[in-house]
Amino acid sequence: MKFTQYSDIYVAMQDAGVNRILNHIMAQRPSLFNYGSILPATNPRPICREIHTVPQVVQANNPLISRTDPLSIIRTPITLDYIIQLTRGTIDFFPGSAFSLPPELDPPLKEQQFAVNFKVCTSLICQPWNSILPFASSGKKEEGDIDCFCLNLFATGGFGIAGIPGKQNISMNISGIEIPELNLESLEKMIGCYALLTLNQGIFPQIMDAISALAFNAINLPKSMGSLIISASATAPHNPAVEDSQLKVFANLDSITFNLLPSEPTPSEKKSAGAVTRISRPRNRKGTFDFNAAVSAAAFEKIFTAIVKGFRFSKSGTDSYGPFSVNYDVVAHFEGGSLEMRDDGTIVIKELDVKWDEFKLSIGINIPKLCVGGGEVCLMPPYPSCNVPVVGCRDCVALPSYCFFSDSPDITVPIDLSESITSEVTFNARVEAFYGVYSGTPNRWQIVAIPTLPSDLHVTGIADTVGDLFKNRVKGSIDNLLSSSKAPDWAINLIYEILGGIDNIIRNILNIPEDIGKWFIDMIHKIGITKNLSEKSCCSECYPCAC
Repeated sequence: MKFTQYSDIYVAMQDAGVNRILNHIMAQRPSLFNYGSILPATNPRPICREIHTVPQVVQANNPLISRTDPLSIIRTPITLDYIIQLTRGTIDFFPGSAFSLPPELDPPLKEQQFAVNFKVCTSLICQPWNSILPFASSGKKEEGDIDCFCLNLFATGGFGIAGIPGKQNISMNISGIEIPELNLESLEKMIGCYALLTLNQGIFPQIMDAISALAFNAINLPKSMGSLIISASATAPHNPAVEDSQLKVFANLDSITFNLLPSEPTPSEKKSAGAVTRISRPRNRKGTFDFNAAVSAAAFEKIFTAIVKGFRFSKSGTDSYGPFSVNYDVVAHFEGGSLEMRDDGTIVIKELDVKWDEFKLSIGINIPKLCVGGGEVCLMPPYPSCNVPVVGCRDCVALPSYCFFSDSPDITVPIDLSESITSEVTFNARVEAFYGVYSGTPNRWQIVAIPTLPSDLHVTGIADTVGDLFKNRVKGSIDNLLSSSKAPDWAINLIYEILGGIDNIIRNILNIPEDIGKWFIDMIHKIGITKNLSEKSCCSECYPCAC
């Protein structure tokens, strides 16, 4: 059967993996499995079974045993100390291979069933007149010499789905319990009843909450980013299914919405921000994986559609393009596009249109400084120059000089391309799993889409009218500048003659090519607007899933 034949999302947990995790927890958090009264935090005595832990627990002086109140003797002031230890815990999914069931539970394990095996040891320390550490030197028993009563408990049961879509959990229900080699029938019934309530009402609900969170929260989506509803599949033959030594859960992605409004980080966030180091961790074991998960193409399409619908991009800034300064304000959203999942493990996004709700540029232009007039003229006698050899000039007059285009920039040309530009995003990506390491957040596994080729946003066209609009705006800005200079008409007319008209200004003075539309496209790519948007559209860092 294909992983996603009956659902959008598939998650499976190997019983060996669950048992391995339990063993790690027992070694790293022994106080969760050992309880007693008046016991030391480390190296406790007396105990029923040695507590195996990692060195770091002892080095950190963490408790090996959880402290509990002593047991009171009814109607007396006497209390007795005791120790309770869970020394072994194992789960086995159908068909069953981790351990053998006792005959009373009718082996072998039935289809869609699981079995658990717990070993619990306890002792009541009958020395009310002494603390259990140290034992009194005059006592009859040596340190650690106590009588322990151990139970080897077996249970079988099944899984189910409880709750309504959006608030569903996987339930775990025990149907049979057996404590072999316990001859006292009344004690077996009492302990069996107590164990049944403890497992069904106390231990298993917490365990299944964690498993349900893994199954129904396979996509980790912050509330501020959007919402999604995942529910159990009703078409799978068994859900949850207990088979192939696994607990399998089949879920559907009922709905998903995104609210993707990129915002600039605050100064404090910029200061504390750091790059997430993505580590590829090779597998160090052979055989089956402890956890398997799969997402259907239909679920990916739902996610893609939600991203397209909810994505918004806005950016303002200042940049330079050669001798030009450019201020820009842009706002964009996505429309259309298609997603293709290929057999080689890559994803292809095609023909994703960028609709520019706002694309406004303000282009600062510097024109070389030009001056007209100036110099001296001779009036008495009327020679053409004040520097006449031998005779000289008795009366010289300095002519006025007028200079233009000495500011930076000399003129600013506003251009609104909101209705004149079209763009498209196309890129390939592969899905990979990394272990993200970052000092500012908890380390976690991430499912990341990595572009396999340089992804880019292509500006596919600018309206032909933009060239004429730009020319008219440049000419109008120059006219306004010259007319406001208070220079005489002859000086202004001379400047016009020197500039040689708007076409000469555009091509020869500003070095803007004849195809002004292409020049705009080059400038847009150069100042980084499309690069910034293409990085956002790839979602290579925006939406990692924690697993």
